Amino acid sequence: MKLVIGLGNPTAEYANTRHNLGFICLDKWAAQKKKDWSQDTLFDFIQTRSTVLIKPKTWMNRSGVALEEALRRWKINDVLVVYDDLELAPAVLRIRQGGGDGGHNGIKSLFDVKRPDELKRIRIGIGRSSTLEPHDHVLGEMGASEQEILAPALELAVKLTDTYVRSDFSQVLNEYSNWKKSYSTAKSSGIVSPKEEINDKGL
Repeated sequence: MKLVIGLGNPTAEYANTRHNLGFICLDKWAAQKKKDWSQDTLFDFIQTRSTVLIKPKTWMNRSGVALEEALRRWKINDVLVVYDDLELAPAVLRIRQGGGDGGHNGIKSLFDVKRPDELKRIRIGIGRSSTLEPHDHVLGEMGASEQEILAPALELAVKLTDTYVRSDFSQVLNEYSNWKKSYSTAKSSGIVSPKEEINDKGL
């Protein structure tokens, strides 16, 4: 079985924040496929013939707890993570396997359970704020104009997630490569590992 884990924070309070793009992506995939989320203690999940998709109910910095439970419950041999990335400009999307945590608390928590090279990733850029600290920026709600800017990246992320569910990560890389070639102005990515502040919930 393959596993897709979208990163975010539970409760309606955080539903439309930048830090919840992983949840938003998986919700859009589920809506397109007309699939309902099943409820569990540590995560909501959808199980297909070959893949399990989960949205942790833990706080962001405890995402690894949900991952560990999913690995215990299903025989998982491949993991894809979908999440927001401060170090990418808004609406820039990058695919990778391995690498550092980039200052992302959800990824840091997953590293408690899986080695970095065992995690495939879809990273959706949210950029940095010129006025807000990283913690406040990632937990800030997205306005209509920002959602419009992010829409193409989310659409592509949903498409690539579906490719992973139907096929495998190699096909995701192929589709991403073909898409990237069509945008000659695409910016190159680089992780700088920012120092992200956290509050008492570790968001």
